Amino acid sequence: MVVRVTGSTIAWLVVMLSGGMAETWAMPTGSGDRWPEDYERGRPGWPPEVVGLPGLPPTATVLDLGAGTGKLTRLLVPAFRRVIAVEPADAMRRVLETICPEAEALPGTGQEIPLAEASVDAVFAAQSFHWFEDERAVAEIARVLRPGGAVALMFNAPAGSWEPSAAAAEKLLTERGPTEVSYIPLDLGAPDYAADDGPFAVPGFEALKETRLQNPQTLDREGLVAFYASMGWVGDLPDSERMPLLDDVRSLLAAPVYRRLWETRVYWTRRGA
Repeated sequence: MVVRVTGSTIAWLVVMLSGGMAETWAMPTGSGDRWPEDYERGRPGWPPEVVGLPGLPPTATVLDLGAGTGKLTRLLVPAFRRVIAVEPADAMRRVLETICPEAEALPGTGQEIPLAEASVDAVFAAQSFHWFEDERAVAEIARVLRPGGAVALMFNAPAGSWEPSAAAAEKLLTERGPTEVSYIPLDLGAPDYAADDGPFAVPGFEALKETRLQNPQTLDREGLVAFYASMGWVGDLPDSERMPLLDDVRSLLAAPVYRRLWETRVYWTRRGA
Protein backbone atom coordinates (compact mmCIF):
# COMPACT_ATOMS: atom_id res chain seq x y z
CA MET A 1 0.00 0.00 0.00
CA VAL A 2 1.20 3.51 -0.80
CA VAL A 3 0.53 6.22 1.78
CA ARG A 4 -1.11 9.18 0.10
CA VAL A 5 0.17 12.58 1.20
CA THR A 6 -2.75 14.98 1.42
CA GLY A 7 -3.20 18.49 2.75
CA SER A 8 -3.07 17.97 6.49
CA THR A 9 -0.36 15.34 6.18
CA ILE A 10 1.80 17.83 4.31
CA ALA A 11 1.35 20.38 7.08
CA TRP A 12 2.14 17.71 9.68
CA LEU A 13 5.26 16.48 7.88
CA VAL A 14 6.56 20.00 7.27
CA VAL A 15 6.29 20.72 10.98
CA MET A 16 8.12 17.56 11.99
CA LEU A 17 10.79 17.72 9.30
CA SER A 18 11.62 21.38 9.69
CA GLY A 19 11.75 21.42 13.45
CA GLY A 20 9.37 24.36 13.31
CA MET A 21 5.86 24.49 14.62
CA ALA A 22 2.53 24.68 12.86
CA GLU A 23 0.71 27.97 13.07
CA THR A 24 -2.52 26.10 13.55
CA TRP A 25 -3.34 22.43 13.86
CA ALA A 26 -5.38 20.70 11.14
CA MET A 27 -7.37 17.56 11.88
CA PRO A 28 -6.54 14.61 9.58
CA THR A 29 -8.80 14.68 6.55
CA GLY A 30 -9.14 11.02 5.59
CA SER A 31 -11.20 9.78 8.53
CA GLY A 32 -13.08 13.06 8.94
CA ASP A 33 -15.26 13.36 12.00
CA ARG A 34 -14.53 9.75 12.98
CA TRP A 35 -10.96 10.63 13.95
CA PRO A 36 -11.92 12.28 17.28
CA GLU A 37 -13.64 9.03 18.29
CA ASP A 38 -10.42 7.10 17.71
CA TYR A 39 -8.47 9.78 19.55
CA GLU A 40 -10.81 9.65 22.53
CA ARG A 41 -10.87 5.86 22.71
CA GLY A 42 -7.19 5.15 22.02
CA ARG A 43 -5.03 7.99 23.35
CA PRO A 44 -3.78 7.93 26.96
CA GLY A 45 -5.19 10.34 29.50
CA TRP A 46 -3.33 12.11 32.31
CA PRO A 47 -2.34 11.32 35.90
CA PRO A 48 -4.60 13.22 38.32
CA GLU A 49 -1.53 14.74 40.01
CA VAL A 50 -0.85 17.04 37.04
CA VAL A 51 -3.72 19.30 38.07
CA GLY A 52 -2.09 20.19 41.38
CA LEU A 53 1.47 20.81 40.22
CA PRO A 54 1.11 24.57 39.54
CA GLY A 55 -0.29 25.08 43.08
CA LEU A 56 -3.55 26.78 42.10
CA PRO A 57 -6.47 27.40 44.47
CA PRO A 58 -9.86 25.78 43.70
CA THR A 59 -11.27 29.26 43.01
CA ALA A 60 -8.99 29.63 39.96
CA THR A 61 -10.11 30.20 36.39
CA VAL A 62 -8.06 27.96 34.10
CA LEU A 63 -7.68 27.52 30.36
CA ASP A 64 -7.13 24.19 28.59
CA LEU A 65 -5.51 25.29 25.33
CA GLY A 66 -5.70 22.87 22.41
CA ALA A 67 -8.05 20.81 24.54
CA GLY A 68 -8.85 18.11 21.98
CA THR A 69 -11.58 15.78 23.25
CA GLY A 70 -11.10 16.99 26.82
CA LYS A 71 -8.77 14.34 28.21
CA LEU A 72 -7.28 16.93 30.57
CA THR A 73 -10.41 19.09 30.76
CA ARG A 74 -12.26 16.35 32.64
CA LEU A 75 -9.65 16.52 35.41
CA LEU A 76 -9.70 20.32 35.56
CA VAL A 77 -13.49 20.64 35.88
CA PRO A 78 -13.83 19.14 39.39
CA ALA A 79 -10.69 20.91 40.58
CA PHE A 80 -11.40 24.55 39.66
CA ARG A 81 -14.29 26.98 39.76
CA ARG A 82 -14.18 27.92 36.08
CA VAL A 83 -12.66 25.90 33.21
CA ILE A 84 -12.41 27.21 29.65
CA ALA A 85 -11.44 24.79 26.87
CA VAL A 86 -10.18 26.22 23.57
CA GLU A 87 -10.01 23.79 20.64
CA PRO A 88 -9.78 24.71 16.92
CA ALA A 89 -11.37 21.54 15.47
CA ASP A 90 -15.16 21.53 15.58
CA ALA A 91 -15.38 17.72 15.63
CA MET A 92 -12.96 17.45 18.56
CA ARG A 93 -14.81 20.18 20.43
CA ARG A 94 -18.15 18.39 20.00
CA VAL A 95 -16.76 15.32 21.77
CA LEU A 96 -15.36 17.56 24.52
CA GLU A 97 -18.73 19.27 25.01
CA THR A 98 -20.43 15.89 25.41
CA ILE A 99 -17.90 14.60 27.94
CA CYS A 100 -17.31 17.87 29.82
CA PRO A 101 -20.51 19.95 29.59
CA GLU A 102 -19.41 21.95 32.63
CA ALA A 103 -16.46 23.45 30.75
CA GLU A 104 -16.84 26.49 28.50
CA ALA A 105 -15.77 25.19 25.09
CA LEU A 106 -14.65 27.80 22.57
CA PRO A 107 -13.08 27.75 19.09
CA GLY A 108 -9.63 29.28 18.90
CA THR A 109 -5.91 28.65 18.47
CA GLY A 110 -2.73 29.17 20.41
CA GLN A 111 -2.00 32.30 18.40
CA GLU A 112 -5.54 33.68 18.74
CA ILE A 113 -7.01 32.89 22.15
CA PRO A 114 -10.60 34.19 22.36
CA LEU A 115 -10.22 35.64 25.86
CA ALA A 116 -9.61 39.06 27.36
CA GLU A 117 -6.30 40.21 28.80
CA ALA A 118 -5.46 38.96 32.29
CA SER A 119 -8.54 36.72 32.38
CA VAL A 120 -7.16 33.34 33.58
CA ASP A 121 -5.03 32.11 36.46
CA ALA A 122 -3.42 29.30 34.47
CA VAL A 123 -3.01 27.94 30.97
CA PHE A 124 -2.70 24.17 30.54
CA ALA A 125 -1.63 22.61 27.23
CA ALA A 126 -1.81 18.81 27.16
CA GLN A 127 -0.15 17.07 24.17
CA SER A 128 -0.86 20.20 22.15
CA PHE A 129 1.76 22.89 22.67
CA HIS A 130 4.11 21.49 20.01
CA TRP A 131 1.43 22.26 17.41
CA PHE A 132 1.46 26.01 18.06
CA GLU A 133 4.79 26.65 19.76
CA ASP A 134 6.03 30.02 18.52
CA GLU A 135 6.53 33.57 19.73
CA ARG A 136 2.95 34.55 18.92
CA ALA A 137 1.53 31.78 21.07
CA VAL A 138 3.84 32.60 23.99
CA ALA A 139 2.80 36.24 23.72
CA GLU A 140 -0.89 35.27 23.60
CA ILE A 141 -0.55 33.07 26.65
CA ALA A 142 1.19 35.91 28.50
CA ARG A 143 -1.62 38.25 27.43
CA VAL A 144 -4.45 36.17 28.89
CA LEU A 145 -2.58 35.25 32.09
CA ARG A 146 -3.10 37.25 35.24
CA PRO A 147 0.03 38.42 37.08
CA GLY A 148 1.50 35.41 38.87
CA GLY A 149 -0.47 33.06 36.64
CA ALA A 150 0.85 29.61 35.75
CA VAL A 151 1.59 27.79 32.49
CA ALA A 152 1.67 23.97 32.47
CA LEU A 153 2.74 22.02 29.40
CA MET A 154 2.46 18.22 29.41
CA PHE A 155 3.28 15.38 27.08
CA ASN A 156 2.96 11.58 27.22
CA ALA A 157 6.04 9.64 26.12
CA PRO A 158 6.26 5.83 25.97
CA ALA A 159 8.01 4.27 28.97
CA GLY A 160 7.69 0.71 27.74
CA SER A 161 6.08 -1.50 25.13
CA TRP A 162 2.55 -2.82 24.97
CA GLU A 163 1.97 -5.94 27.07
CA PRO A 164 1.27 -8.45 25.68
CA SER A 165 3.41 -7.54 22.71
CA ALA A 166 1.91 -5.69 19.75
CA ALA A 167 5.21 -5.86 17.88
CA ALA A 168 3.76 -7.60 14.81
CA ALA A 169 1.10 -4.92 14.36
CA GLU A 170 3.63 -2.14 14.89
CA LYS A 171 6.04 -3.72 12.41
CA LEU A 172 3.27 -3.72 9.81
CA LEU A 173 2.40 -0.10 10.50
CA THR A 174 6.02 0.98 10.41
CA GLU A 175 6.52 -0.75 7.05
CA ARG A 176 3.46 0.94 5.59
CA GLY A 177 3.94 4.30 7.25
CA PRO A 178 5.82 7.42 6.16
CA THR A 179 9.53 6.98 5.58
CA GLU A 180 12.52 9.31 5.60
CA VAL A 181 11.04 11.44 8.35
CA SER A 182 12.65 12.72 11.55
CA TYR A 183 9.97 11.42 13.90
CA ILE A 184 8.68 8.02 14.99
CA PRO A 185 5.41 7.32 13.12
CA LEU A 186 3.83 5.56 16.12
CA ASP A 187 5.03 8.07 18.74
CA LEU A 188 2.92 10.89 20.20
CA GLY A 189 5.77 13.39 20.28
CA ALA A 190 7.16 14.59 23.61
CA PRO A 191 9.77 17.36 23.46
CA ASP A 192 12.41 17.84 26.13
CA TYR A 193 12.61 21.40 27.44
CA ALA A 194 15.53 22.76 29.46
CA ALA A 195 14.85 25.18 32.29
CA ASP A 196 16.88 27.92 30.63
CA ASP A 197 16.14 27.09 27.00
CA GLY A 198 12.44 26.31 26.73
CA PRO A 199 9.67 28.24 25.02
CA PHE A 200 9.06 30.33 28.13
CA ALA A 201 12.72 31.24 28.72
CA VAL A 202 11.73 34.83 28.02
CA PRO A 203 11.49 37.96 30.19
CA GLY A 204 8.46 37.90 32.44
CA PHE A 205 8.44 34.19 33.28
CA GLU A 206 10.15 32.21 36.01
CA ALA A 207 12.55 29.36 35.22
CA LEU A 208 10.79 26.28 33.88
CA LYS A 209 10.23 23.42 36.34
CA GLU A 210 9.83 19.79 35.35
CA THR A 211 8.20 16.69 36.81
CA ARG A 212 7.86 13.22 35.31
CA LEU A 213 5.02 10.94 36.37
CA GLN A 214 4.10 7.33 35.61
CA ASN A 215 0.90 7.02 33.64
CA PRO A 216 -0.37 3.46 33.00
CA GLN A 217 -2.92 2.82 30.25
CA THR A 218 -5.16 -0.21 29.67
CA LEU A 219 -6.98 -0.75 26.36
CA ASP A 220 -9.10 -3.52 24.93
CA ARG A 221 -8.27 -4.83 21.47
CA GLU A 222 -10.45 -2.30 19.65
CA GLY A 223 -9.05 0.45 21.83
CA LEU A 224 -5.54 -0.38 20.66
CA VAL A 225 -6.74 -0.34 17.06
CA ALA A 226 -8.20 3.10 17.80
CA PHE A 227 -4.84 4.21 19.23
CA TYR A 228 -3.13 3.32 15.97
CA ALA A 229 -5.97 4.91 13.96
CA SER A 230 -5.41 8.14 15.91
CA MET A 231 -1.94 8.59 14.44
CA GLY A 232 -2.12 11.60 12.13
CA TRP A 233 -0.75 9.83 9.07
CA VAL A 234 -3.20 6.93 9.51
CA GLY A 235 -6.14 9.28 10.02
CA ASP A 236 -5.23 11.14 6.84
CA LEU A 237 -5.54 8.05 4.64
CA PRO A 238 -8.76 7.66 2.61
CA ASP A 239 -11.18 4.96 3.73
CA SER A 240 -10.12 2.72 0.84
CA GLU A 241 -6.60 2.54 2.31
CA ARG A 242 -7.13 3.16 6.01
CA MET A 243 -9.81 0.55 6.69
CA PRO A 244 -7.92 -2.41 5.11
CA LEU A 245 -4.77 -1.28 6.94
CA LEU A 246 -6.61 -1.27 10.28
CA ASP A 247 -8.16 -4.66 9.48
CA ASP A 248 -4.65 -6.02 8.93
CA VAL A 249 -3.57 -4.50 12.25
CA ARG A 250 -6.58 -6.00 14.00
CA SER A 251 -5.74 -9.46 12.64
CA LEU A 252 -2.34 -9.25 14.40
CA LEU A 253 -3.79 -8.39 17.81
CA ALA A 254 -4.94 -11.56 19.54
CA ALA A 255 -5.19 -10.51 23.21
CA PRO A 256 -8.39 -9.05 24.68
CA VAL A 257 -6.51 -6.46 26.78
CA TYR A 258 -3.27 -4.49 26.31
CA ARG A 259 -1.37 -2.43 28.85
CA ARG A 260 1.36 0.17 28.50
CA LEU A 261 3.23 2.52 30.79
CA TRP A 262 3.61 6.11 29.68
CA GLU A 263 5.81 8.78 31.20
CA THR A 264 4.00 12.07 31.58
CA ARG A 265 6.41 14.98 31.31
CA VAL A 266 5.09 18.17 32.87
CA TYR A 267 6.78 21.54 32.50
CA TRP A 268 5.43 24.55 34.34
CA THR A 269 6.30 28.13 35.09
CA ARG A 270 4.71 31.33 36.34
CA ARG A 271 4.35 34.78 34.93
CA GLY A 272 5.93 37.48 37.05
CA ALA A 273 3.60 39.25 39.44
